[in-house]
Amino acid sequence: MSDNKNGSKYTFDSFAVTDANRTAFEKAKLFAENADSKPLAIFGATATGKTHLLYAVKNAIEQNSPELHVIFTTTADMVSTLTNIISSGGTAEQFREKYMQADVLLVDDIQALAGKEAIQNELILIFNSFYESGKRFMMTSAQKEAGYGIQDRLVIREFWGDFAVITQAYIHAQFESNAERINQRKDLLHKSEQLCWKLMHDADFDIDAFKSYYKDVWTYFGKYIGLFDMDREDLRIVCYLNRIDTMLHCKTPVGLKSCEWNTCILFTHALIYTISSHDYTAYRGGFFGDGVLFIPLPHHAGTDDSLEITIDEFDEWFQKFCEGYRNRRMRRLHWRFD
Repeated sequence: MSDNKNGSKYTFDSFAVTDANRTAFEKAKLFAENADSKPLAIFGATATGKTHLLYAVKNAIEQNSPELHVIFTTTADMVSTLTNIISSGGTAEQFREKYMQADVLLVDDIQALAGKEAIQNELILIFNSFYESGKRFMMTSAQKEAGYGIQDRLVIREFWGDFAVITQAYIHAQFESNAERINQRKDLLHKSEQLCWKLMHDADFDIDAFKSYYKDVWTYFGKYIGLFDMDREDLRIVCYLNRIDTMLHCKTPVGLKSCEWNTCILFTHALIYTISSHDYTAYRGGFFGDGVLFIPLPHHAGTDDSLEITIDEFDEWFQKFCEGYRNRRMRRLHWRFD
């Protein structure tokens, strides 16, 4: 796991303070420094820096008060933990005890619990226990209001001793440059430009070269882009992906079969979706978890509404979708000429 994914780089010093996030920054820093801090909630939409601040609190407390036991968790991890405990014959009380061992509890992405009332109730009980025992707890949520599957108690302001709302996106943190990452990105930008040029000028489309490029982009984002560590050069790659997606939709590239064309469109969309859907992929295990690609499937794909695959499964699933689109086309032709 790289440093940016286990959170060691996410400190208060590396946080880019702006007018939109200054209040949240100051309250998070005060929470980390003051053992008597009230419960704190940070609200904000996708890519506003909430998780960065949560990690910054964790790192600051562990550095300045190493005797304290800090638990940093996501709601996805909590759901998995509760499921494993219950399936092993354990109880919800054992689940609560696991987190009550902490002196400071930090919970990320409350909104991911939408519709999961049982785990929400457990979380409320945990928060109440922390409050009554005078221990610190803090959470983040992209959902600022109750409803949409989230209980009032978790997001209503009166439940929290203090809260802050971040109103604008947080593009990148102030990290030191990484020579290996810069070289890989430079190579990707060059390959992206070449692929766009070939599509624009109707050059022969090399499906193997596309698949290789695709996996290179996937590997890069899976390795380096954790949480919200994305800068302007990374966004250039995303812009190229959007251009490639647009040109693929316009017409079938030269030398590409119809089934391959549809599959390229499907996977390009999936890559863009996975990279850009921060909150959702954090919950589903996307690039901010285990490098999983989330594929939102069209209704005609003949499967469930979504699919998650690893990079090792890419070639197999690419071929499966090619065959699926080819068989679908053959069935349609058979129907037309029957």
